[in-house]
Amino acid sequence: MATRRGDGRMLVHARFAGLVVVVLLAFAVGDPIVRSSVVVMASATVAVNIGLRLIRGQLTWVTPWWFMVIGVSFLTANNLSWLIEVGIAGATAQTAWVPLVTLPLGYLGFLCASVLLVLPAVRRDAGGVLDAATIAVGAAVVLWTVLMFPALDAAGATPLERSYDLMVLLILSGVAGALVQAITTAVVARPSLGYFLISMVVTLAGTILSAVAADPVTGAAPRWVGALWGLGYFAASAAASHPSSAQLDARGGEGTGGQLSAGRLSLLGVALVVGPVFAAGQELMGHDADWLMLSLALLVLVPLVLARVAQLARSQARAEKRLERLADHDQLTGLPNRRAADRHLTALLDRVNNARSPGAAVLYLDLDGFKVVNDTLGHRVGDDLLVVVADRLRRCVRNAHGDIVARFGGDEFVVVLEGDDERLAIDAASRIEAAFAEPVQVGEHALQVRVSIGIASARPGGGATLDTLLSLADDRMYQHKRERRAAWP
Repeated sequence: MATRRGDGRMLVHARFAGLVVVVLLAFAVGDPIVRSSVVVMASATVAVNIGLRLIRGQLTWVTPWWFMVIGVSFLTANNLSWLIEVGIAGATAQTAWVPLVTLPLGYLGFLCASVLLVLPAVRRDAGGVLDAATIAVGAAVVLWTVLMFPALDAAGATPLERSYDLMVLLILSGVAGALVQAITTAVVARPSLGYFLISMVVTLAGTILSAVAADPVTGAAPRWVGALWGLGYFAASAAASHPSSAQLDARGGEGTGGQLSAGRLSLLGVALVVGPVFAAGQELMGHDADWLMLSLALLVLVPLVLARVAQLARSQARAEKRLERLADHDQLTGLPNRRAADRHLTALLDRVNNARSPGAAVLYLDLDGFKVVNDTLGHRVGDDLLVVVADRLRRCVRNAHGDIVARFGGDEFVVVLEGDDERLAIDAASRIEAAFAEPVQVGEHALQVRVSIGIASARPGGGATLDTLLSLADDRMYQHKRERRAAWP
């Protein structure tokens, strides 16, 4: 099976390399019809290949790939229209409505697929993905200011055309940045994501060069730009064909956990200000700057930064809750620790002494013979025994009444009850003894657990304190232990 997977990977790589050669040769020596035909074939290949794989059940995560099929189908329709009208019929341009309909819908499908494929990386490292996308968008703003806007302005592009090109540039750049971060945190899906990144990068390069290198008279892009479209399509097809595509939705891998280093923070700051700084520099040098489009770019950048701030706030809140739990809970059993139990009992006694609670009871528990278990079977078995004991004790208290079970340390546990019924503590002790009537199974060992229990109560007006109540319960627990030892044969 491993050999078949290896053969499948090599076949995908070899096929992609062969198609790269075909595309480059076609655009190097082929006529316009051949070149346009190659682009149509490339986009159609993506739709057909992924569609067949979806139908056959070869792609386990179907949603992004269906978006890809839909988007590429619209792009194929646009490419076919170009081939028929411009390449074969000799028209100077396509019918105006065709690219206006097919290109936005095609890019939308491509965008939806891209975002979905990045989502597992967001679950692993949301902060890293947001940082990478923000930095990439900031770099795209520089490219727009320095290269694309001057070229489009010289070509007489309308504000609507410029805004469309800018949004395509920003979206492709942001997704490409997110893909780079996704690849760093992915485990087995890196080859598939790598091909998808290649598709995104060459598509981005084609978008930039279509504006920068266009003929100043006709507005037509150089013929070699079309090779980038073909390579982008074939790379997307390879992403779906590679065996690692089955693991694209895997959540494995470790990210940075949302950390924001000084370096990242600096890059985020640069991403926010670099566009306006470059634009101001152009104005100082006597060139026009596209302030309207820069404002549009900030409408993309600022939400990304705000999303990062919100993610950091959530991460900080989760970290504080984890620290709070670690401070108040025993790491082995998950029970409240002595610190938490003392705080709970102190608050309860304050209510009791001020007649705002009917009473309180403390059960001090100690496991008889626990040291023998540790010494003869090892600390691992002893720890496992404590976990089982804690679980049984949890089931012996009334959760709805605010009763708690805490581990005081070692093999000592404390149960805190609230109520005025004199039998409240006695009934709880009976439930605990019944819970350990049967042996405790720890791995291959069946251990008979005996629990010594000491009970102390507090009533309104009694003036009981934390120390006096715990000390009394502790003394009675040891008295119970001595009585049981004396009664053993």
